[in-house]
Amino acid sequence: MQEKVKSEHLFVFPFSWKDQSKKGDVLFHQHTQIQHKKFETLGHWKTHISTVESDKDYNEYVYFYRPIRMALYTVQSQSFIVRNYEYGHLTPESYFEIEIKGKTYHLGIKQIDLKLYKTGIGLLCFRMVNTEYEEVESIKAINSFSTCIYPPVLPIEKAKEMGMPTRIHFYINEKIDFIDDFKRRDYKEYLIISPLIMQVLGWPFTGEPHKFARYPFLVEPILGSQMFCSCMYYNQQLVEKLYRGDEEIGIVSKLMTVNKHSHALAELDKLEGKEESQYLKCEEHIYGINRYMLLCITKEEIHDRLYDQLVKLALMQRATLLNLSAELARISTLPKSELPSAISSIYEIYIQFINQLYFKEVTEDSEGTYIYEQLSRAFKIAEELEQLNFEIDEVHEYANLVEQSTSNIKVQLLTIIGAALVIPSFVTGFFGMNIFQQEARHWWDNMAVGLWLNSYVLLPILAVIALCLWTRKRSIIVRIFKVIFSILLLISLSFILKYGCGL
Repeated sequence: MQEKVKSEHLFVFPFSWKDQSKKGDVLFHQHTQIQHKKFETLGHWKTHISTVESDKDYNEYVYFYRPIRMALYTVQSQSFIVRNYEYGHLTPESYFEIEIKGKTYHLGIKQIDLKLYKTGIGLLCFRMVNTEYEEVESIKAINSFSTCIYPPVLPIEKAKEMGMPTRIHFYINEKIDFIDDFKRRDYKEYLIISPLIMQVLGWPFTGEPHKFARYPFLVEPILGSQMFCSCMYYNQQLVEKLYRGDEEIGIVSKLMTVNKHSHALAELDKLEGKEESQYLKCEEHIYGINRYMLLCITKEEIHDRLYDQLVKLALMQRATLLNLSAELARISTLPKSELPSAISSIYEIYIQFINQLYFKEVTEDSEGTYIYEQLSRAFKIAEELEQLNFEIDEVHEYANLVEQSTSNIKVQLLTIIGAALVIPSFVTGFFGMNIFQQEARHWWDNMAVGLWLNSYVLLPILAVIALCLWTRKRSIIVRIFKVIFSILLLISLSFILKYGCGL
């Protein structure tokens, strides 16, 4: 007889990924590389092509508007916006253990999947099934796995006092058995992604930049030290008490504060008159939403994959906006000559994000619409998008100024050359083109021709160039040219004073 599920826990780790084959002077090579066949097989990850083969598949597929499906599912006949993968080594015996404050909780591993988006964002997703623990404290303890990307504070004992687990154990099969007790040798090891998470990702991914040359992909956390947790807690009595008001909503808040770094944050929320978490009470479900967690306390098992997809979609948007903002910051440090191509590249993927991955509404279902709106609000996606628009406009304006400055330099150079040739042209026209007609045939043997050229051609050109350079900004290169042309001008004058002008 199958055991009754007490709760299900989805942990989503958002990260940025970079392709090792990416050229150093090209931004967002990922959005072209993701079409490559090498993405069809990634280590132990199996490509998941979405098909509709059951009522459950159909209900999930039609739940979302048509444009949203392309951002969620990998369909063979369409261009790839996202690549979906499933972990290839799970067995019915696979399990997950988490130890916190002296207690150990044992859960089954239902699914591990991976999403890679063309915007350079990835989502690693763990789905755990709890069939043993029903108490609120147990659910909260299990949700603390979301703090395990890397410690939020050190020493590690302080992090564990704040609710971080003391030990994590992944048993996949007889050959794959991971344990992480968060004991590190130095600070550098604490700063990188948890070895347990990296072992789940496996080849071809690495979280250490100095190893990037030996691995095809580098992954880096994009939203700090915490995963997002989506928790489905099946407790009929608690739902009824909360709905009738017999139980205070504070018990839901208790489950929502697993990722709070400080109790002072709650007090600040009260002082500012705002609450970080949003709650919705229905007869069948109680919802709690903040930027760390989606909690649903419900009477019976629901089609939770729909809400999982809402979470993944909102997380992808938030991570993409932060990643684009980080790339814009990197653009500002590039040499001026590389700015136009870099801005063109980032603007291209920005337009693709707006058209293909950013949605204000994703479903006609009222509960789904509410959850998506509250997730977007908690993630501040609208504010992040507005800030990104401002940053892109500023960088674009800066690039225009650089191009305008480059054009001005070219115009000034042409002006200098034209001014330098005015006097020689006038002199040639005044004396006629046939001056020194006989001597010019062997001018290198005739000193008079050389002196004439020095006096009426070289000297005016050097004088105009020296004068123009004298009014330029005092950079090192300008100073060097000033010295060179000044020396040549003096040499030309000395020849005139000593040997004359050649006429």
